[in-house]
Amino acid sequence: MTAKRYHLPYLEEVRSQRHVCFAEQLRSANRAVSKLYTQHLGDSDIGITQLSLLIRLYYFGEITMSKLAQQLETDRTTLARNVQLLERSGHLSIVRADDRRSRQVRLTDKGFESLQLTIPRWLDAQNDLRSRLGHDPWDALFAGLRGLVTVGNEIEESHGAGQAHSIRKKPRAKGSTARQPSE
Repeated sequence: MTAKRYHLPYLEEVRSQRHVCFAEQLRSANRAVSKLYTQHLGDSDIGITQLSLLIRLYYFGEITMSKLAQQLETDRTTLARNVQLLERSGHLSIVRADDRRSRQVRLTDKGFESLQLTIPRWLDAQNDLRSRLGHDPWDALFAGLRGLVTVGNEIEESHGAGQAHSIRKKPRAKGSTARQPSE
């Protein structure tokens, strides 16, 4: 039995390109950069995501979860997961704010010690990547990525937080256990 052959003109035009989707290329780049940072961080007790969070706590001292999510430009669910990991490991602590409605996050002595040990490795990773890319491409990428974050923030503001649009599978027919194909 021969598989049915489909044809989409645009996809045929870009067939020979390695990446045809900007989002796919960005995910691939993120994986590559994450590998480089992970390699440089080595046996550090925190990863690059946790390091970014601890750096923010170093800068702000004590900050609410909401403001920390804004500073990291991440959603509160992702932040909560990383905060829980770092709280369990003793790198940060969570305290009730004066108004008792919000929680504040702060760096602990262990978190500060981890920063002291990890920052030199992080700087090595930064310098390694900058030297591999070159200073001008590094600066251009930084500016471009900042622009992408701005676009993402604008989309979130125009659609409301957490209201991302996605293609959803068709609902299953009542009593059906078979998965419906996506369109």
